[in-house]
Amino acid sequence: TGVTGAICLLDDEPTASGRHCGPIDSSLCQSQKVSFSIALMIQPESGPVCLLGTEFQKKVCWEILVAGAEQGIEAGQVGLRLITKGDRQTTVAKEWSISATSIADGRWHIVTMTIDADLGEATCYLDGGFDGYQNGLPLCVGSSIWDHGTEVWVGVRPPTDIDAFGRSDSEGVESKMHIMDVFLWGRCLSDDEVSALYTSVASADLSALDYPDDNWQWADSPSRVDGWDSDPADVDLYDRDDVDWDGQYSSGRKRRSERDGMVLEMDSFSRKYRKPRIETQEEVYQRMLSVELAIKEALFARGESCFTDQEFPPNDHSLFVDPEDPPAKLQVVSEWLRPGEIARQNHPGCRPCLFSGPPNPSDVCQGRLGDCWFLSAVAVLTEVSRISEVIITQGYNEEGIYTVRFCVQGEWVPVVVDDWIPCELPGKPAFATSKKGIELWVSLLEKAYAKLHGSYEALEGGLVQDALVDLTGGAGEEIDMRSGEAQLDLASGRLWSQLLRFKQEGFLLGAGSPSGSDVHISSSGIVQGHAYSILQVREVDGHKLVQIRNPWANEVEWNGPWSDSSPEWTDRVKHKLKHVSQSKDGIFWMSWQDFQIHFRSIYICRIYPSEMRHTVHGQWRGYSAGGCQDYDTWHQNPQFKLTATGQDASLPIHVFITLTQGVGFSRTTAGFRNYQSSHDSLMFYIGMRILKTRGRRAAYNIYLHESVGGTDYVNSREISCEMVLEPEPKGYTIIPTTIHPGEEAPFVLSVFTKASITLEAL
Repeated sequence: TGVTGAICLLDDEPTASGRHCGPIDSSLCQSQKVSFSIALMIQPESGPVCLLGTEFQKKVCWEILVAGAEQGIEAGQVGLRLITKGDRQTTVAKEWSISATSIADGRWHIVTMTIDADLGEATCYLDGGFDGYQNGLPLCVGSSIWDHGTEVWVGVRPPTDIDAFGRSDSEGVESKMHIMDVFLWGRCLSDDEVSALYTSVASADLSALDYPDDNWQWADSPSRVDGWDSDPADVDLYDRDDVDWDGQYSSGRKRRSERDGMVLEMDSFSRKYRKPRIETQEEVYQRMLSVELAIKEALFARGESCFTDQEFPPNDHSLFVDPEDPPAKLQVVSEWLRPGEIARQNHPGCRPCLFSGPPNPSDVCQGRLGDCWFLSAVAVLTEVSRISEVIITQGYNEEGIYTVRFCVQGEWVPVVVDDWIPCELPGKPAFATSKKGIELWVSLLEKAYAKLHGSYEALEGGLVQDALVDLTGGAGEEIDMRSGEAQLDLASGRLWSQLLRFKQEGFLLGAGSPSGSDVHISSSGIVQGHAYSILQVREVDGHKLVQIRNPWANEVEWNGPWSDSSPEWTDRVKHKLKHVSQSKDGIFWMSWQDFQIHFRSIYICRIYPSEMRHTVHGQWRGYSAGGCQDYDTWHQNPQFKLTATGQDASLPIHVFITLTQGVGFSRTTAGFRNYQSSHDSLMFYIGMRILKTRGRRAAYNIYLHESVGGTDYVNSREISCEMVLEPEPKGYTIIPTTIHPGEEAPFVLSVFTKASITLEAL
């Protein structure tokens, strides 16, 4: 499996229908946390695929189930369902169906589930990717998930009567599927372990996953394999008086006519997308700090005094994407030094520190690395005094352990680094550093971001808004001032008004100059192809002015009107803007008119309070990777309903919607393989539409629905749109898509609004 601790239940040639696998291993029976994995191939009208635990023992059991087309569902769908049995009846609760994904395509798929009885949570994965989540589940029998002696039936229902040897005259109900490779773990696997499991099992000799044209037909089924060499029996297990099925949607069974039951609706198998709990700042800080403390305790337990990060070691593997073919411009590092050694060589008698006084944007100095986009974001963040929220470690420590937090796919993750600094001779830091030579925070923050990307070289080139989003968890966007829409906004004055509002609301801004080599400087002093920070946007005495900072923090500055030595400055304007001319600090003012000429892009990171953010996680995978509206399959994409509630239901609501794709990024270190950069070559063109569909899933023909907004298709990590939605009792449908069918990736859909809303899958 590629994952330690697996207990094998079934590992042989593909098995048709199923088999009785005997009791669950005793080491798992008392566990509060388990994981389960099965490789399977199913038909659209299959019965139950796998029962884990035994109904006839009147215990808790988990079942992978399939719903057939005769139930009004277009294709077979697989889900995880909890069954609890009391003394007199079995109940299948609709809300306990964890996920629903069509896998009735005649190919092999791997379903993995993790169950945490302590938290009452279950998570489902399909082919190594997150598929569904549910909490608030009664998962325990007493103090554990299963009792000793609990048995496993794989791919077949247990019979109604069974003897002491697990045999009966009827061996259960056949399911139209193949199964193999069934495993259990006595713990909850991590997302990375699930991905590794899929990679390992999918590459096994018996797997047909790599052969998309090898479509399975039921006639291809091998004979049933079980311990008794018996034929599958046709037993009507469900005409029992003591069983009350709460809903006919489970397992494709027919509802008994003499019993009342719920009417099957199309959303019976609506996917349960994970809704992350919003942590407070203090909770995030304590969680990050606990990681650092654990590393420190392990260091002391080994009898060591200084930390060296083996995931990001002080060598060429951390410097370059490919150490065998490093770029010449970055071959400047001759040694790696600890801060104490750097201080002794360059600042004798001074002791290193993490911060030397309050952080200041002018402290940030770019080195030999082309990461001005990241350092511009750092300077912008420092300007509003938020950098201390990013760096978890509070001060210099002799162990050399520092923790930085970044927002990855909408969730805060800790990145721990050591304090080995790449240096040129003689002992000078090669990359970003602080103007206060003994101060470490700039170098360590850059190192942590390099680790997230996989190497320092991977930071060459990027987008300011991406870095701002990673640092703040905000919502990013880019305005191309050469676009037709931006030109209209410039002419009308709307864009200037927007910038004033953005600054007033505390949003973070950056700017990009026209394409160039990042070394060419125009005659006006603007570096071409370079990222700048926008520090202020002001209108004073009729003058529209922008204050800008070059992360090089040197004499390379704008030399036109409103530059430091410009005659435009009057005492009155200087007083209002608190302007003090300082040479060689990289900070300058320029007019809004000149800004439009010398800059191409404006980068924005919107910072919203956590209570304004409504987020769902989803993915385009298999059937649900439908592509854009140009394809007949576009309606198969995941769809989400946005509904205003309470007093806001009768009012127009202002919303800002973002769609973020999360493709595996090959250059990242092992701990961060879900991280995505806008310069990742694996990025897809993504977009979204917002429709009125009367609260139902959109039909195959998009023109049957009223469109109220959307985005263009852009191969960016994140796209966004902003609009005002009029009152709509049935809500609005948001459909995120890639541009072509079959492009598979996870995504995060977020809606930011002050209004009271719900955001749920359709």
